[in-house]
Amino acid sequence: MGVSSVGNQKTIQQIIDETSAPKTSQRNTGELGKDEFLSLLITQLQYQDPLNPQEDKEFIAQMAQFSALEQMQNLNSSYSATQAFALIGKTISANLKEDGSSTTNLIQGEVTSVRMQGGKAFVVVNNQDIPLENVQEINNGYITLNDSNLSEYTGLIGYDCSGYVYDAYTGEIIKVNGVVKEIYKGAYENYAVMDGVNVNVAAIDSSIASVDRNYRKTYLENNIGKEVSLIISDSSGNEVPVTGILKDFNVSADGKVTAVLDGLKAPVDGITNIRPAKVQSEPEEKNKAEEETYVDETL
Repeated sequence: MGVSSVGNQKTIQQIIDETSAPKTSQRNTGELGKDEFLSLLITQLQYQDPLNPQEDKEFIAQMAQFSALEQMQNLNSSYSATQAFALIGKTISANLKEDGSSTTNLIQGEVTSVRMQGGKAFVVVNNQDIPLENVQEINNGYITLNDSNLSEYTGLIGYDCSGYVYDAYTGEIIKVNGVVKEIYKGAYENYAVMDGVNVNVAAIDSSIASVDRNYRKTYLENNIGKEVSLIISDSSGNEVPVTGILKDFNVSADGKVTAVLDGLKAPVDGITNIRPAKVQSEPEEKNKAEEETYVDETL
């Protein structure tokens, strides 16, 4: 052919620039892979057979294919990054092979950060980089070690039960009584949530010293109907920290502080007695009201 390879390359390059420029501005995908694609096209043009050159439209079609591939790679990378960043703060289980070995280890822990390398997403757990595709299980904040079925304990709801609360650090336990309103599933064990629990208040569970009677009284007065953290005690001197909604309290003449808590959690495995909750019957209420009316009339 009468057209030189150099002249033909220039014409193709102009067509490529004119075609790819507006697409690049619209897609705004950056330069990832673009230089390599163009270099490949130029290399093909430089070393093509001058007696049987490829047509311009074939190179344009190749450029379109490369652009589509580039866009798909960018989309996959962006999607993987989104998935990885969504795992921060969650606990995962993943398989990770040891370097230079076929041994696979199970990694569990909280995702503290995400690292991107070569368009690939890695989640960081216990200072180890784990490929996103190696993640096997995701939890919302902690590893749940309690796999029991709550339905086994729903029969306790509505009953007056006796159980125990304990201090995990000292091992001290205290017996409590209350009406079970719900069953709560914890990370390690299940709890019966009790209402109407009478407790002896030894102190306020706070960094502020609460042995002062006036402080305890002021604290309790200001937190009626709110959740409180208390140190409760029994006749044996055992002390256990508990939390619950303060329903009422009383300070006796000798300074002893008692309180009534709702929403106190006691392990269901420690339930010792189950009794029907006491409900005052209508005839008893009616007789009581009639007695009060009779007394008022006689006065």
